[in-house]
Amino acid sequence: SNRVIKLELRNNGLSGRLRESIGDLALMEVLDLSDNDIKGSIPTEVGQLSELTYLRLSYNAFTGTAPGGLEELTKLQLLQLQSNRITEMPLMTQLDESKYNESAFVTDCGVPSAFDEAPKCEDCTMCCNANDDCYPQEKIAVADFGYSKFAAVFFACFIVLCCVVVLFLYFVGKRKNRGNALTMSVEMRMRLKEDEKYALSKIGKESVYSYFVTEKPVGWLAAFATLGIQVGILAFFVMASEANLQKDTTDIEFTWKCPRDSDVCDNKADLTKAGWAIFSLLMIAFLAKDMINGCKLINHSSKVSHTLGSRIRYF
Repeated sequence: SNRVIKLELRNNGLSGRLRESIGDLALMEVLDLSDNDIKGSIPTEVGQLSELTYLRLSYNAFTGTAPGGLEELTKLQLLQLQSNRITEMPLMTQLDESKYNESAFVTDCGVPSAFDEAPKCEDCTMCCNANDDCYPQEKIAVADFGYSKFAAVFFACFIVLCCVVVLFLYFVGKRKNRGNALTMSVEMRMRLKEDEKYALSKIGKESVYSYFVTEKPVGWLAAFATLGIQVGILAFFVMASEANLQKDTTDIEFTWKCPRDSDVCDNKADLTKAGWAIFSLLMIAFLAKDMINGCKLINHSSKVSHTLGSRIRYF
């Protein structure tokens, strides 16, 4: 009957193909045929069910491409197609994700995949792999901009900010010492030596960056070489953080499950907010000394009594 508004036949041992006559059920709002053994392609007539809000065809044996008519279902709130053999996914830009969140649009777009290449799905909220493990495909501004570009802009802004702070402190100090003539007396030389020892104590005498405080070209070369290597390693990790759930090189662990008997996907990872809080506190405790010493060096490099070369080295 074309008056049917809900058809739920999950886990009923159904087989065969889904017929084109499904399109006659024009008032259909909910269609759940998940966890069966239905084969063949999804009929294009499904795209004619304009009242459809819930479509769950997961855990079957559907093949081919998903019908483009699904893109016209403006009332759709849930579309789950995972654990099939569908090679091409629709663009569901109109899908309302507010009710089902991460579970709203689930497909087999994760790795490892049953195909040579995992199907691309830009609008999916969840990507599952051949092991039925899943992971949310989050849409964040940083990912759209690019983690590499974001890191480069962030560090550039940080360096500019440090330079601005040094210049500000320098001009403040210069204004305080206005009218006081600076002469290279014995006392001044001793003070500069003390300043050099102070800088070394903040950098660390055993650190390769302590060579920046000296005037030895070989030491500067070693320090710059170390800095270049560390920046290269950092860049490698930043580029690796650009998660692509369709690439086998991704290091993301698929910790979510979208079970057969539920339309809600759950995160099975054992990470908790308390664990993240403890981790953050440990990182702050570990880095606090270096951050404080870095701030002291920035302040130290702004002293008016220093030469330009000394200020550059301390900075």
